[in-house]
Amino acid sequence: MKMKTILLLITSCILVIQAPGLYANDPSPEQLIAEHLKSIGESNVLSNVKSISLVGRAEADFILGMEGQMAGGAMLMSEGSRMSIIMRFNDVGYPGEHFAYNGNDVTVGNMRPGLRSPIADFIFRYNRTMKSGLLGGGFSNAWPLLDVKSNRPTMQRVRKTRVEGTELYELDYRPRDFHGDMRIRLFFDPATYRHVRTEYRVSTSDDVTTGFEPEHIGQIRGESFYTLTEKFDDFREVGALTMPHSYTLDYMADGINQNTGFIANWKINVLEMGFNTPNIDQSIFSAERR
Repeated sequence: MKMKTILLLITSCILVIQAPGLYANDPSPEQLIAEHLKSIGESNVLSNVKSISLVGRAEADFILGMEGQMAGGAMLMSEGSRMSIIMRFNDVGYPGEHFAYNGNDVTVGNMRPGLRSPIADFIFRYNRTMKSGLLGGGFSNAWPLLDVKSNRPTMQRVRKTRVEGTELYELDYRPRDFHGDMRIRLFFDPATYRHVRTEYRVSTSDDVTTGFEPEHIGQIRGESFYTLTEKFDDFREVGALTMPHSYTLDYMADGINQNTGFIANWKINVLEMGFNTPNIDQSIFSAERR
């Protein structure tokens, strides 16, 4: 009986140590990523996913630099390293967004002939966000946390922080061979290890920027700040995987000239999601030009 009791206590301790959110100290980056992958699904299931597709509703809310709220449709397709995010709105002045990576080049759609929106310009200029598989988080079939050994990123220690009133694990992340002054931070729910947020922040001086209006194109703005934030929420089971069904993009640009400031957010609510779609039209991974 004593031996059984001792074994039971040892087993219980092991389960406590391995249980999500119950590390005695903050987990290492490797521990965090291992738990994160478990939060999505079993490794054998994840390895068999060759493409991810979804359709949903899209909403856009312009706060500064443009006014109005819009609703429309959205589509996302990811296959291998390739990715396409499309949002369509029934508006002549702002028909929507298309961010695409075909495995070689990142392309973005124009909102008007020859003019990109601020968020499209950011993704086009800082195209490593797509090339590295980061943009789209777990919606990306090339999500780099799926194979950290091959991707060999630089990662700082995990620490707890509060974001918008919620305690999260924060991981500073930098893709291999990444050049530039962008800071990338990944955030995870400490209880579930789900990836819930990514922040991309850039600060530049004497930045030549594509503004939203033609008179701002190529304007010198002095010191400028850009923040693109992805948020993932409403996690549900899709087959054997647990995936977010709410995807939000917040974008903010600010500089010395307040007339060129811009704040907006886009939200996609997923209606349908599937895996391993056959015969994907590869043209979707190149953005349409206007």
